[in-house]
Amino acid sequence: MKPAAQSRAKETRDKLVAALERLLKQKAFTDISVAEIAGEAGVAVGTVYRRFENKDAFIPVVFDLYRARVEAFAASRDGRFEPDLSAGLRIALREITRRAWRFLGEDGHLVRAAHLHARLHPDLVGGEWEAMIETGVASYGLLIDAFETEVKRGDRDAAARFVFYTLNTLLAEYGLYPEDGPGAGLGGMSGPDFTDSVADAIYGYLVTPDA
Repeated sequence: MKPAAQSRAKETRDKLVAALERLLKQKAFTDISVAEIAGEAGVAVGTVYRRFENKDAFIPVVFDLYRARVEAFAASRDGRFEPDLSAGLRIALREITRRAWRFLGEDGHLVRAAHLHARLHPDLVGGEWEAMIETGVASYGLLIDAFETEVKRGDRDAAARFVFYTLNTLLAEYGLYPEDGPGAGLGGMSGPDFTDSVADAIYGYLVTPDA
């Protein structure tokens, strides 16, 4: 393919990806049609199919967008969190949950789509999802190390994995579906109250010795 054609192909693909993300802010991936993506991008439906075999071919794209946002957040001032050791573990956890909540507020549309389709279509997402999970677990392992005098759990790795799972599951569940399922039982609890409560629950787990 000639450079000019390559440039046009990339431009078209970028338009389609941007169109998909705008639509994801309005509705779930499963409710978006190829025709809607084409219309949002201002191209013919046939143009979409020349770039993507079918709608499922957009799933790796969604994951790539999600991963890029996570990496950008981790590199940002908001994401580069260095806990104040003198303030203690509880305060550090509260700050972590608040920052994660802000990320969810900005990119929740990608979080929703990526998490759902990582389960439904693991073959399309690939092994990088597992790598992201391990990176997240490792970060909580470092947090546990930083506050080792407060943490009473005997198995560091198991504790890090539990913290990763609990924090991500609770924030995603309530942040993305506040009025559905278990989230409705919280009676509209505010974001700050919710994130602090999640942090306090995790703190209680970490400072409680193994049975």
